[in-house]
Amino acid sequence: MSDWSSRTGDSLCSFPQNLPAGIELKLEPSEEPSDPLRLLDSLDVLENWLDLALNEDDTEQEVLPISDPLPQLQYLPKSPLPRLPPIWAQSRQEVCESFEWFRSYQGGVYQNNGTVKGYFLSAFSANRDIFACGGKIVISHGGGRAATSRTQRGQTTNIAADDQRAHDLSVRALIETHRSNQPLVLLIDDKYEPFPFDLGSRDVYMAILGFYKIIHVWGKLHPSGRVIRYKFAFQWCEDQGEPWWLMGSSDSIPLEPDNLYSPCSTCLQKSPRVYQQAWACLKPVCPSFWITSTGRSLPDHLDYNPEFLSVIDFRPLPLAYRNALLPKPPVLEPKDGITTSYRYSRGWHCGNCGRLSSRSAWEHYECPNCKDTHAIVGNVRPANTLTSIRVPVTDKFVDSLIDPYSGALLFMFNHFDAEGATGRYQTFILPEEKGKIHLIQTNRMAKVEADRIFEAYQRQASDGTLLFRRWPLRSTKCRYRVLHLISVVHTQWCFVSAWPVPHELLFAKLCLTITQYVGGTSNTVPFDRAPSAVIQARKLIEKRILEALGVPYTFNEVLSAAYMEQQKMAGDVLVMEGAGVQDYYECVPCNFRIAATARLISPEHY
Repeated sequence: MSDWSSRTGDSLCSFPQNLPAGIELKLEPSEEPSDPLRLLDSLDVLENWLDLALNEDDTEQEVLPISDPLPQLQYLPKSPLPRLPPIWAQSRQEVCESFEWFRSYQGGVYQNNGTVKGYFLSAFSANRDIFACGGKIVISHGGGRAATSRTQRGQTTNIAADDQRAHDLSVRALIETHRSNQPLVLLIDDKYEPFPFDLGSRDVYMAILGFYKIIHVWGKLHPSGRVIRYKFAFQWCEDQGEPWWLMGSSDSIPLEPDNLYSPCSTCLQKSPRVYQQAWACLKPVCPSFWITSTGRSLPDHLDYNPEFLSVIDFRPLPLAYRNALLPKPPVLEPKDGITTSYRYSRGWHCGNCGRLSSRSAWEHYECPNCKDTHAIVGNVRPANTLTSIRVPVTDKFVDSLIDPYSGALLFMFNHFDAEGATGRYQTFILPEEKGKIHLIQTNRMAKVEADRIFEAYQRQASDGTLLFRRWPLRSTKCRYRVLHLISVVHTQWCFVSAWPVPHELLFAKLCLTITQYVGGTSNTVPFDRAPSAVIQARKLIEKRILEALGVPYTFNEVLSAAYMEQQKMAGDVLVMEGAGVQDYYECVPCNFRIAATARLISPEHY
């Protein structure tokens, strides 16, 4: 491949003039939106990624940047990607679950402790956003507040652009990253036009470019609406080899940065000469912002200064960052034998083909691309080892707490005989005849059977007898496969297995909490082929209901869900009577547990 860079003047690397075969550039009025990245203004990256729900409620909303009337670069068809990237993915979920440098499901800037760790380049590049010097210099505009056209329920509303400010969350983090000289990771997707190759030719949706440093930050007066935008110039960090998309090496001579900067006579701060037409103060807070040394404003049509599009001195990668880009391989056989902790909810990076993958199977990691598989070997966790784990919700109450304004009624404890000992249950009557909830609790001795089933689930899931899987969402606007993140209020990570089909009139759960139905009919197994743990769970649920409520039920479906992390397992049975319970009430699942939900499905709902 020919390098995108060309030599001008004193061997400086500048805007590409000799392009790879099959790629041409032309300048023409834009007919496409030119806002760069749709970034969130409130990104908290200290979050556990499990708490970020994929928004499936956007089916009636559409937010698009408003087109900019100025000309912008239009790219003709690209060459096929010559090789797979060292790190790539087919969905954003795979990146967020497997790559520590970027965990933002919706934003373009991922930050931690006030500095940026990852920056995502996608569609809607702004005017003069470029990929120069073979990708060693990248200029992008990000930070939000762009003009948008929002469509919701058939109504379109235009939202005017607003000035970006240095204290805006994303802008502030990017400026601080520049000030502290910290590296960050650049990512692209298949809609990032300046990249010279077609990622889609190899079914690559997102690719990690590598570590960069921000070498320039400046304000730009956007002609459309006369609003201020911040631009950022990123430079490839040395000591990580040549960019993976380049065939040969780059031998450009670095430029001394002091040659580019001049002080403003008003604010006394230095600004680089970004544009060929003239130098101007590029500090948005300065009264002379966008004013040249001759006292005139910069024109609307601007060209980059060739020297500005050059590699700036030597940008080494700090020792702490070397070999830190590739995700660490998962621990397949932990010393403590525990494979249900948080780290096992993460995805993994395939060393064979570079694919980032979400973990979709309980018993192993598997690369969807090259099918490389690694078994996960762990110990069965006895139920009694989890009983001492603190569950935050029980700090406020023992069994239940009803909001006085909820309209729900509670019938206090009723007692029943449970295998020669006394058990008890509570009944909650929901308002407007939406249904009932029965919480059935047995004595400690009677819970031994539930404990054995809990351990049987783990053994059979580990050896593949019971196929716990994360199934793809059946309805989503995402262009690529998205695995279930079982969600009520908070997103949770779980595996699901079902026997045999959907829609509920009454169901019971062997465990503490409930979850919405996600099984579907395509991933079910008949009871005559179901693992013994599932059969035992259904039998125990039916027995407890008969003992407590005196009503015989024969359920014809069991939905089993295994949740990672830590969870106190009590072996209780929760009976939810009436279809309205699931229509109007949901419960937040949390931490490690295995829940078996038995359902009674009438023929008209098959």
